[in-house]
Amino acid sequence: MGMFSKSKPSNTSMSLVAKQCRIVGDFDLEGDIQFDGQGEGSIINARNVVISSTGHFKGSIRADHVTINGLVEGTCVAREVDILSNGKMKGQIQSEQLTIAKGGCLMGENVIKEEPALKVVNEKNKKTETNAKEDDKAQASA
Repeated sequence: MGMFSKSKPSNTSMSLVAKQCRIVGDFDLEGDIQFDGQGEGSIINARNVVISSTGHFKGSIRADHVTINGLVEGTCVAREVDILSNGKMKGQIQSEQLTIAKGGCLMGENVIKEEPALKVVNEKNKKTETNAKEDDKAQASA
């Protein structure tokens, strides 16, 4: 993109933990992060998390999409999780969609994550049923 280009810069940003790095802490970000090195702690609010073939993350991950081609130990909560051919996940995954490529490994469990929209509908139905029962009681006592 030239200095006088009319196109808008991309709002996506990628944070990179290099192969030689080890970082410990909590990561609260709205963009993407890739671990080529080592990380420990928690990742929240991320859009895309990538653990490359040289990457290792220990802790909890909450993101929209997680791609594992290295090693993750802990919990992973995401809409979509892809474990690639060199990827290993030790722990629990909560996801709507899980893909494990040939050679990839999940040592733990996968819990199907319920869609939030379904919960809202069910809660509304419960409220409606409760209101209907209260209306029936009011009519019976009148």
